[in-house]
Amino acid sequence: MRELVALGLGGARIHTEIFGPEPSLTPGLAPAPARRPHPPPGRPGSGPLIAFARAGLAVPWHDTFGNLLELAEACDIPTRWSCRTGVCHTCETRLISGAVGHQPDPVEAPADGNALICCSHPTAELVLDL
Repeated sequence: MRELVALGLGGARIHTEIFGPEPSLTPGLAPAPARRPHPPPGRPGSGPLIAFARAGLAVPWHDTFGNLLELAEACDIPTRWSCRTGVCHTCETRLISGAVGHQPDPVEAPADGNALICCSHPTAELVLDL
């Protein structure tokens, strides 16, 4: 950059852009003390059983949750998310078993065997890879 200024180019006309790796993407994860996964507060739901395989927790679905991401957060299950509307796929999670419906419909469908937990709800018992 000094060479360009020495040649008479004004500093305001010199622009730079840095290329390289960015830090890992963890939107939605804020530094906080880890809490053990637990059932959500309040009365248990009467819907399909939702099992979080890695967390070792299974809870019945309750319609007060708008989507599976909200249930995971209420249970202190670590998850990744960003848009909460089915656009970015940051929350895409493997379905070990079961089925989901998406509401709203995502812009692009998740990979076969996966769900976008930010906009999905169970249509049957589920086992999620969380």
